[in-house]
Amino acid sequence: MPNQLAQSKRRTSLAEHAVVLAALSAIARRERTTVMALLREAARDAVRKRVAQLANAAELRAVIAPLAPRMPPRFKTASQLARFKRSQRDFDQVVLDLALATPQEVQARNSVVPAHQRVRLINFDQAHASSV
Repeated sequence: MPNQLAQSKRRTSLAEHAVVLAALSAIARRERTTVMALLREAARDAVRKRVAQLANAAELRAVIAPLAPRMPPRFKTASQLARFKRSQRDFDQVVLDLALATPQEVQARNSVVPAHQRVRLINFDQAHASSV
């Protein structure tokens, strides 16, 4: 029977997990934060590090794309619009923080008018003309 505790095995003992969590707990107390905040920070750092590799970036973008907020066909209330805009801003901020997209890509995704098309204002002078 093979040795189950051999160094070649990729098993992590319960003691190792306990040590890591105890150390995280001590760090969190010292920094006046939570263990979960430290875990989130570490997870974000892991994503950022792997996004730097071009092959991973495309794969990760494909994974997060379906998670982007979808605009409903019609907004019934102003609060529904506000919730959608807030969720879109939150999503965009996370994508930018994790370096999964550039600001230009986020702008292109969120813009009503494509970047190559000029924006035209019709009757702008009439709407803002003074009545003097």
